[in-house]
Amino acid sequence: MKIPKDTAMGLHNSLGWLSPDDFTLDEIANSLNITIKEKKLNGSEGRILIKGDSGIITIDSSIASEGKRNFVLAHEIGHFLMHKDVLTLFSDTDKTLSEWFKKGNHENEANYFATEFLMPQSLFTQKIENKKLSLSLIEDLSSYFHTSILATFLRYIDYGKYPVMIIFIENGLVKWKKASKDFPFTWIPKDSKLPIYTVAGDLFYNKVNEDEPQLIDAIEWFSEDSEIKYKKQWKLWEQCYRVSPTGIISCLWTY
Repeated sequence: MKIPKDTAMGLHNSLGWLSPDDFTLDEIANSLNITIKEKKLNGSEGRILIKGDSGIITIDSSIASEGKRNFVLAHEIGHFLMHKDVLTLFSDTDKTLSEWFKKGNHENEANYFATEFLMPQSLFTQKIENKKLSLSLIEDLSSYFHTSILATFLRYIDYGKYPVMIIFIENGLVKWKKASKDFPFTWIPKDSKLPIYTVAGDLFYNKVNEDEPQLIDAIEWFSEDSEIKYKKQWKLWEQCYRVSPTGIISCLWTY
């Protein structure tokens, strides 16, 4: 079994990759004898057909975001490097963000590969050293690594200095969350209604979009968490943004 992080580092080393601007993902795919095609895919963001030591990656032509396209392409390259002896065809369906954590082992491995290849741990930690967490920082990192805001926030959870939680809300309901190990709260019921007195609540219910992080009462988000009885006066920073007409990402961190 190939380890995603080791596979990503091995590809970096073989290319002489030192920074995200050294090579485009298209150039890297071509160096691996992978042909890239773009066309409209129904229900799929990308797919790869593998035959021996060559492959064909097809990317959904409707993907407009460079960061999302790069992640899909890196994901498919991960399949090529790690799974060519398992199956010959991988088709990655266009799942909503609410299903982010519901994929099988091969999909998770390809995601881990893509994350490590696009935002290697050593370089990522160097870029966030001694910097305060904010959406502006994440946007700067996203621009540097050519990744999406969401993928960059998720990477920050693993290696950032601030305890942080990311919550995905779809149609006003909490669909998933991911937090760093040191974040003080853990419990928000799945499919629970978005709390009104939060930054995300303001965006969803009142169409008010805050440009800067706002302090909110932790109890608004974590009224059902067992820790809240000891931390009723706690405040958290919150900043959020829309990722689709129905989807909102809310980012919470301690101060």
